[in-house]
Amino acid sequence: MDGVGRVLDAAVDEGFLTVGAAAEGLVHSDGFLVGTPPPATDEVAIDLGTGGGLPGLVLAARTDCRWYLVDRGARRCRFLEWAARSLDLSDRVTVLNAEAVDVARGELRGSAVLVSARGFAPPGATAECGAPLLVPGGRLVVSEPPDGDGTRWPAGPLADLGLVDGGGWAHEGARFRVLRAVGDRPAGFPRSWRAIDRSPLF
Repeated sequence: MDGVGRVLDAAVDEGFLTVGAAAEGLVHSDGFLVGTPPPATDEVAIDLGTGGGLPGLVLAARTDCRWYLVDRGARRCRFLEWAARSLDLSDRVTVLNAEAVDVARGELRGSAVLVSARGFAPPGATAECGAPLLVPGGRLVVSEPPDGDGTRWPAGPLADLGLVDGGGWAHEGARFRVLRAVGDRPAGFPRSWRAIDRSPLF
């Protein structure tokens, strides 16, 4: 078992991942990059709601770019910092103990060529938090339900966020979708979590 596998097993021991999620974690995480180019060495990628390391930690080990792993749980973030050190990734992996809406309003706004999200939030909230982080042409890649057919991503609300649906793909039984950033992202997004919960875009 490689180092990433051992880290995922440790996440199970800590209660951050189920045994099944850890067992499928490597293959499922690889699926995020099947339908879109991996970031280059000098580019930035952000994972929303990394939790026990999926997919952000795995993708950081698979690529050479700078990664920011975002999670609001302090205990999970301490685990991710330990995991990054264990995998010798600390020089290009930064763990952010923060709300995604705050990250998207801060210094990382408009910085990422790739934002990944696995079970982060409902579709509207995921798009609203992910879109502002992207550079023009950047990609928000999300994990879809097994029967996902793209209907969860309506064109009108996506356009309000400066996104277009770039299509989906399957990998080893899992499904993924990419939303591409076109032009500038509107300044009013993301809203607060309270506003998103009260009135989701879709």
